[in-house]
Amino acid sequence: MALASLGVGLVHLAVAAGSPLFLAILLAGFGIAELGWGVATLARGRVLLPRVALPLALTPVALWGLDITAAIAIAGSGLTAALPFGPMAAASLLSLFLAACLAFARRRSLGPRPEASAPRPVRQLLGMTAGALLVAGLVTPALAGTNAGTQAVPHGEHGTSVVPEPSISHSGH
Repeated sequence: MALASLGVGLVHLAVAAGSPLFLAILLAGFGIAELGWGVATLARGRVLLPRVALPLALTPVALWGLDITAAIAIAGSGLTAALPFGPMAAASLLSLFLAACLAFARRRSLGPRPEASAPRPVRQLLGMTAGALLVAGLVTPALAGTNAGTQAVPHGEHGTSVVPEPSISHSGH
């Protein structure tokens, strides 16, 4: 859950960078909150504030749905042009995953408490690795699809000349 929160927070911040002011403020606020919650959850090793985190995870998805609905209803106003579809779709998938995990954890905590089991470090390591791979697979293309991602310098061109310099050849030495 923490990795998903970190990923969706990064995407919301990147989308905010190229959005109109009102949307940028909303997305930046959600992104900062998601990053903070993800870091705090990783640091504590348990889900923090699940009753608050669950509705907050779903709010950006609902707002994006309202944005798309308004653009369709107004027909041609260009409201969704401010929010790129690919990055917002990836952020919504991660937010829905996060909300489902929070709901499952909350429901599980309401039931009878099972006997405490010994920690399983190999299982936790495999879970973190799988989660990191899945989140990276969604977040990396989403970040590339934002305004900041399209304006970035392509890799491998830092400090190198794009046009090859002509070589001077000496003959007869």
